[in-house]
Amino acid sequence: MQFIKYSWVKIFSICVFMLFSSNKGFAQGPGWTVTSTVQKVIVTINGGVNVRLTPELTGCTSQSGYGPLYASIYPDHPGINRIEAQLLAAYSTGAQVTLFLSDSSCKVSEVIIGGSF
Repeated sequence: MQFIKYSWVKIFSICVFMLFSSNKGFAQGPGWTVTSTVQKVIVTINGGVNVRLTPELTGCTSQSGYGPLYASIYPDHPGINRIEAQLLAAYSTGAQVTLFLSDSSCKVSEVIIGGSF
């Protein structure tokens, strides 16, 4: 009986760990987000871009104070114009995207249009 009780505790602990360690919408960069849709694209005063996805990210440090739900492409990113164009196309068409967050503040460095790999 002790073994069965221990097994359930172990299984429950593993399930909780997997639930909170998955990258389903949470800012856990660096790494890829889940396949998402673009809900908003904001060009900031400094020339950067903020993007809001569904499912939503949390815990991000967005440019110009837009809040923890927005990932950011900074104006010094060499591909900012191409990434912005891809995000706008995905927003307009409803295409799925996957973003690569280069750090835990949700700084975007790469974009995949059409889902994930």
